[in-house]
Amino acid sequence: MRKISFIIALLAILANLSYGQFKEIPRDTKMKLKSNNLILGFINPKNFSITHSVNMSYQTSGNANVSLASYTATLSYKILDNLKISADVTAQYSPFASIGTNSVLNTEFQNSFNGINLSRVSLDYKPFKNMYIHFDYVNNKNNNYWFNDYNYYNRWNNDF
Repeated sequence: MRKISFIIALLAILANLSYGQFKEIPRDTKMKLKSNNLILGFINPKNFSITHSVNMSYQTSGNANVSLASYTATLSYKILDNLKISADVTAQYSPFASIGTNSVLNTEFQNSFNGINLSRVSLDYKPFKNMYIHFDYVNNKNNNYWFNDYNYYNRWNNDF
């Protein structure tokens, strides 16, 4: 036991006495490492934003029950001061769903809620102070609620 302790102590002391190798980075390489802080050379991360939303719900009606958990990420990019594009990507899962006593039908019904989809894409353009143009694509496949989750009083979700 003393021999093992002595060897471990000796290795620890020798490891502390050893010196690391330092290699100078050439000046040419340093110049190449500088970037303009843009993603892919043209996407400015300061104009990019992401908002997260988690929703869990349970609904019952007669002999039908549905529980649904969903996560939505809203990705927004401000192209210009008056032009913005955003997209909602939703991942949802139904841990329980039934519409009667048929187990095969219940499984198909439950699996119809599961998946990842593009639930909304929008383009917002404000050419003038009092003019606002909004193009919106909404995929309501499994969306029970068609309203703005982030701001109930702002139907168009414009934040100019």
